[in-house]
Amino acid sequence: MVDFLLSIVGLAALGGAIYEFFFKFNTPTGTWMPHGIISIALAIVFCACALLLFLRHVNKEEEIHITQ
Repeated sequence: MVDFLLSIVGLAALGGAIYEFFFKFNTPTGTWMPHGIISIALAIVFCACALLLFLRHVNKEEEIHITQ
C-alpha cells in the first residue's frame, strides 16, 4: 500500500513539476520566480519518492515456502 501511495505522489509531483516548468515558468509577465521554485520543489519531492521506493526494496529476499 505504501509503494502505491509513493508511486502516486511521485508521479503527481513529476507531472506538476513538468507543468510548472514548461507551461508556467516562461510566461511573458515576468513572474517566473514562484513557478521556478515550485517546479524545483516538486522535482525534489519526486526524487524523494523514487529514492524511498528504491530503498524499500533493496536487500529484500523473497521467502520461498516449500510444501510437502
